[in-house]
Amino acid sequence: MSNAEVPGSPGRIERALSLLRRILQYQVSVGALIEVGLWLAIPYLVTGFVWAVFHPEQTERIQARIETVSPVAADVAAFGLTTALWPASIQIADACPPR
Repeated sequence: MSNAEVPGSPGRIERALSLLRRILQYQVSVGALIEVGLWLAIPYLVTGFVWAVFHPEQTERIQARIETVSPVAADVAAFGLTTALWPASIQIADACPPR
């Protein structure tokens, strides 16, 4: 087995760093980065929307917490938070007291 085949060997690391340097040398416009961000946000927000629709009890618990701070449009804010923060909504809802 040569040095290039051993994991963590200098030859393999240098090839990986060389590849990383070539990738990082590409110039990308700000508009292209915004477009990639929007395309990645669409499935994330659709999943969050579906999560919020199928877990109304968590949305209601978050709404109850928001109503103590700002009663105006607390239902919309709770739905938006549940949609945007759906991976953490279980922990957020558990931290909110039930009505």
